[in-house]
Amino acid sequence: MKIGLMGASGVALLMGIAGLGATAHGQERAAQDQSTQVEEIVVTGSNIRGSALDAALPVEVYSQADLEKQGSPTALEFAKSLTISGPTTGESYYFGGPALVGSVNYNLRGLGADKTLVLLNGRRMNQNTANVPSIALARTEVLKDGAAVIYGADATGGVVNFITLDRFVGLQAQAQYKQIKGSKGDYSVGVMGGIGEDRVNLLVSAEYEHRSRLNTMERDFTKASLTPGTGYNPAPWSTLTNLTGWIPRGALPATPSATDVGEWGPAVGGIVSDFTPASCAAVGGRYDNNFTCAYNYIPYYRLVEKQDIYRLYAQLKAQITDTMKFHMDASYGRVTLPQVMGSPAQPVSRGPALATGAVNQFYVPITNPFAAEFAAKNGIVGAQGFTPITYRLFGHGGNPYYSGGDGFGVADRIDNKVWRVSAGLTGDLGDLAPFAKQVGYDFALTYNDAYNYNTHADTIGYRLQEALNGFGGPNCRATDLDPSRFGTQNAAAAGKNGCQYWNPFSSSFKGQPVRGLANPNYVAGKENPEDLALWMFDPRAVETLSHNFTADLVFNGRSGIQLPGGDIGWAIGAQYRSLASRVNVPSAFNNGSIQCEWPSNTTSANGAGSGNLSPTPLPTTDPNFRGCTPDAPGPFVLFAPTLPSQAEQSQYSLFGELQVPLFSNVDLQLAARRERFSNDLGATVYKVSGKWNVWGPLTLRASYGTNYQTPPLGVTPGAITVAARTYTVAASNWLAAQFITDTDLKPETAKTGNVGAIWQSRGVADDHRFRLIVDYFDIRTKDQIGQVADPNQIASLVFNGAGGTITTCDVAKQPLLARITFNNGCAVGMSGVGSFSAVSTRYGNGPGQTTKGFDIQASYGLPLGEGDLDISVTATRVTTLRTGPTTLDGVTISTGDDRLGTLNFATFAQAAPKLRANLGVNYGLGRQNFRLGVNFVSAVQDERAGVQYGETGEDWVTADFTYRLQLGEDMALSATVANMFDRDPPPAQEEFGYDPWTGNPLGRTFEIGFKKAF
Repeated sequence: MKIGLMGASGVALLMGIAGLGATAHGQERAAQDQSTQVEEIVVTGSNIRGSALDAALPVEVYSQADLEKQGSPTALEFAKSLTISGPTTGESYYFGGPALVGSVNYNLRGLGADKTLVLLNGRRMNQNTANVPSIALARTEVLKDGAAVIYGADATGGVVNFITLDRFVGLQAQAQYKQIKGSKGDYSVGVMGGIGEDRVNLLVSAEYEHRSRLNTMERDFTKASLTPGTGYNPAPWSTLTNLTGWIPRGALPATPSATDVGEWGPAVGGIVSDFTPASCAAVGGRYDNNFTCAYNYIPYYRLVEKQDIYRLYAQLKAQITDTMKFHMDASYGRVTLPQVMGSPAQPVSRGPALATGAVNQFYVPITNPFAAEFAAKNGIVGAQGFTPITYRLFGHGGNPYYSGGDGFGVADRIDNKVWRVSAGLTGDLGDLAPFAKQVGYDFALTYNDAYNYNTHADTIGYRLQEALNGFGGPNCRATDLDPSRFGTQNAAAAGKNGCQYWNPFSSSFKGQPVRGLANPNYVAGKENPEDLALWMFDPRAVETLSHNFTADLVFNGRSGIQLPGGDIGWAIGAQYRSLASRVNVPSAFNNGSIQCEWPSNTTSANGAGSGNLSPTPLPTTDPNFRGCTPDAPGPFVLFAPTLPSQAEQSQYSLFGELQVPLFSNVDLQLAARRERFSNDLGATVYKVSGKWNVWGPLTLRASYGTNYQTPPLGVTPGAITVAARTYTVAASNWLAAQFITDTDLKPETAKTGNVGAIWQSRGVADDHRFRLIVDYFDIRTKDQIGQVADPNQIASLVFNGAGGTITTCDVAKQPLLARITFNNGCAVGMSGVGSFSAVSTRYGNGPGQTTKGFDIQASYGLPLGEGDLDISVTATRVTTLRTGPTTLDGVTISTGDDRLGTLNFATFAQAAPKLRANLGVNYGLGRQNFRLGVNFVSAVQDERAGVQYGETGEDWVTADFTYRLQLGEDMALSATVANMFDRDPPPAQEEFGYDPWTGNPLGRTFEIGFKKAF
């Protein structure tokens, strides 16, 4: 309820200030015959007016006109092209978080998107920039320095400020189409209109952007994983499949207990394989042993998913009086993806068995007709049932049902909406006192709202067990006759009256549908029915609603104190921010209502003489333990439940800034901010910056400041979240990772420094223009919030013997053993492949990191023939990227990692190239413009142990060419060839065979653009 009230209050305040502006304008309009334009200057990184290019702070400016000469790149293309950007979300990368697909989050300096502040016209906006009105932008300013002292928390890495047109009159339309091999192409349309040439201007715009699907099999670099052998990419292979080995079991014990024998009965034979090397290879599998026919899941995925992006924008500007201006803007963005394709089913890290782990979790009784056929086929006599070593609901053969025939994986659905409204008054109060001259004010209210909907389906483990017993399907209503064993026990009702059997064997699927490979073990008529298959999934839908309201009040002016360089300028202000979030989880399977693998309306015993009890989260040593561990794992085979939550936070801050012109050529800026949060957290930060015009063309600048960031809103101390991670010692299989939130989280802090030089002069001739900017940056974070130790590193330290094996099972010698969920206990010499199902780690204040390097901007312009030639270079050379030491449970996980130039698999593939550079050669010839762009990203090394696919990486060099023709004053056409030489992205041992957060899977593309003014 409070969230709704906060949102309503924010909107009411905004409407109030809009009403104030309208009233004042009405009162003045009759008295004013002519409008007087008050100069408006938006400066990123300061509350004192000035010029961004010549300021003491390092700011890059990208005008919309310059971007049009590049073919008007999309928001994702622009974000990934910035040389100061780290890995950037937005591409269709299921493994990096499907909820982020299509939503561009800026990640300056590679510190994380949560440490880059995004602004629209100098006011806060959502990290998801889908509502940025690209058609209405005038320029984009990127502050490459920490700015918490000016804007508050979240600005450690820098600031991206989108600035719209000051005013627009008329009507403008634009459209683009990009031809992509193997795809229907991407396209966009936009229209903008404006009225009001006098004191009031209203601008509105609407945009639509569409991306078409691009399947993985349309690119050769993904096919490098298809054929096992020397030099192939093993990343997208899983040993957890539906082609497995089965253990024949004797009679079920009268009373089950928490071991595989105690629950399913003794083994009455060795492993019986459901495949041969030949039949495994026939469906595209990799024969590892008699219980593992690994499968490659990447054919089921897509490099680009179908997505639609909608944007609406409205802006009202009014000159109320000679000294007062009103600005109001509202923006809306929506990103929808009907599918983000994943694997046919999630791997099993736990199941409905009383024993923990991932093996022997399911049981197929011999009364299951498919089990009887399997026994007869393999000459097995006397078995009363079978348990799989491991089992996955779908793998080989795909999932023909979940996506309604549109693909063969389990697709997530994404629907993200963001909207924002901001209104403000700026003006001059005049001289108030000797120390307060030319006082200006800036008052604004800003409200941001975000709605994020996503699904992330998983298998309901107990329903699969019910189906194996013959009690599956949405219409099964059989009565349980044995309360001593979980599930429905009623032999006479199995497979009847709406109750269905599941066929877990290789006879159930025709073949690999994407590659057209036939399954020699398939038996027509033995397929599993659609309604039964769908009944065993839950979409795990989650709605996240977040709101934030900001009130800013800033006064600025001149002090009247004269220094050799002029008056001391000042700014003081206050800011109030309130934040709220709510997570809604409609499904009882996913919202914690079902805490355990089995629901509470079913019971089981655990050993002779024990009671028939419902499952309750308890230690395995508790006499009432019924298979449900203390972490309340829920009913899914991989993911933990998503608990509904609600959180609120408010923030109050006071800040001040001084501009001190020591001399005519030396300026200093001093700023400080005190911020307090409602959860008793707070910080005081400061910043000192200066600029010295040494002589004529040479100017030096420097800055030093502190920054901070509070724990993310909604983080609950002690909470456990579960995600999937890939483990090197487990043959790169995706298994569970538990993240347990620390109870003593504190804000992370950072120190940032910058020293730079600006040279601006004529070139070799008087009509040549030369500019060179070199900045050295140094950023050091402390107590950085995130995973304290990487699950993959933990597993590698436990399985640290030859070939990834266990060297000790003594917790006193290796405390990290307690963080491993073993399938069948620990044994010295045991391999990491197939022996564990999950690793737990901490989420809290971990080691900080240090990043240093140089930013370079250079440009040279000259007249050439009948036109003008401009050459520009932008580059970032990182010289240091190092994390601090990490310990967990008294064990040194890392003494400090040198992350520079590596793929950084320990940080979930956050690649850190040493050098990124962009070269632009532009020639303007009257109404024609020719531009050649060359983009460079240096190679990264895969730091994982052993030999990896694409281990040394490759430099990523692409070239783009754009031709633009201005037809009269009101029409322009453009044509772009991107990636002219059709370069594949550098190889990497990741699922798609490349790094989607850095590279681009499209290959050479052809794009045409049209712009028309009316």
